[in-house]
Amino acid sequence: MSWKIYSALAVAAPLLAACGGGGGSGGGDPAPVAASLCPSSLDYSTVYTGGGGDGELVKLQLDTTKLTWQITYIESPIPQTTGTVAPTRAGTTQSGTLTQETGLPTQKLNNCAYRLNGASLDPNRPARVFIGEGVAGGTIPGKEIQFNGIGGDGAVPDTTFPYYPFIGFSSLQTNLASVAGTYNQVGYHQVPSQNFLPVAVDSKITINADGTWIECDNTGINAGTCQQPGTNLVQSADGSGAFETDHFQGQAKPTLAPTRVAKGFMIVGQLRGQLVPILIRTGVANSSLATNPQNGLTGPVADDESGISILAPQTTIGQDSQDGEYIGVDSQFDYRTTALEGTQATLLDPFNASQASLATALNLDYTQSVPGVVRSSHVGASTGSAATGKFIFTGGIFGFLDESTPSSPYFTIGAFVQ
Repeated sequence: MSWKIYSALAVAAPLLAACGGGGGSGGGDPAPVAASLCPSSLDYSTVYTGGGGDGELVKLQLDTTKLTWQITYIESPIPQTTGTVAPTRAGTTQSGTLTQETGLPTQKLNNCAYRLNGASLDPNRPARVFIGEGVAGGTIPGKEIQFNGIGGDGAVPDTTFPYYPFIGFSSLQTNLASVAGTYNQVGYHQVPSQNFLPVAVDSKITINADGTWIECDNTGINAGTCQQPGTNLVQSADGSGAFETDHFQGQAKPTLAPTRVAKGFMIVGQLRGQLVPILIRTGVANSSLATNPQNGLTGPVADDESGISILAPQTTIGQDSQDGEYIGVDSQFDYRTTALEGTQATLLDPFNASQASLATALNLDYTQSVPGVVRSSHVGASTGSAATGKFIFTGGIFGFLDESTPSSPYFTIGAFVQ
């Protein structure tokens, strides 16, 4: 293993330890008491509204005294019943009990992490949520997905997702004029009816106060094209506080759709004095006219590309300005701690932080030919290799897209811990 990986792990170790606020060594000054990473308690009056990696618009509520959780699916492409595509989970609620996490390296981190009992479909991979000041990240309930298709079209292979990645916010910006600006966007979608084809999202987005907006794609079927990919952004009628766009363009060719019928929902969190826009694509699949009356369509539809992306301002990022430790879930459905220090980043398994074999070490380039996009390359990549990754940052949240394997893009969102 390269010495740089060991170096990066050495950087990560004190970051993880710093979250513990442990006592000082003998003869030294006592260690200062660090501020808590999360609220001391929560009840259902605090609502985290956010997006799932599966394209769901969700409200998450926790009661850390009664140790219960509740999730409301506001918008969803996920079928309620395996073997069908409709109706979806939209309008339904799930609930269960919480268990305080104990598997993180420090008690301070464990105090802000909970298991959502009953949410995972794999007993060996519990669903977890990590709470910060104003943000909740982790996972929401999974689902077994399968559909035979219609006349050979739109079939979805039987696949079980133990849970789905999620990020949500307790405070939202609902004034579109305040969101207007130019952003970088990175994200990750899947197309279930195309054998869960993974699709990268990589673009520039300009949002105007009147709801018009332009997306210039760097990848996908519209690479090199600038266009408004959906209807004007407006407050969604579902009352969630999200902005909605209809007939939302995807990154891949739809399986079966004469016109686009998917929707987009943009949740704009407010954190650390900054805005954190999360844009989800909620795909649509209907098997017959009886369940597909919208848009005047007269047959089955599979415009089911769904997923999540993050937007961050096109503003230059200073080296060292984002240093610290972040936690989240990636597109491989693994929990990840990301430690940033100078021109290096290391992705770790937070429950096995000392295992170098589970770490990914990256070199960072802050020269930024596109303001706000910090390019990354894998440590040990051959000299002259092009950078394959992109980091973007806003409000203590980052998005990271890596296309070192173009057919299998990697994506994660991380929330700042310390």
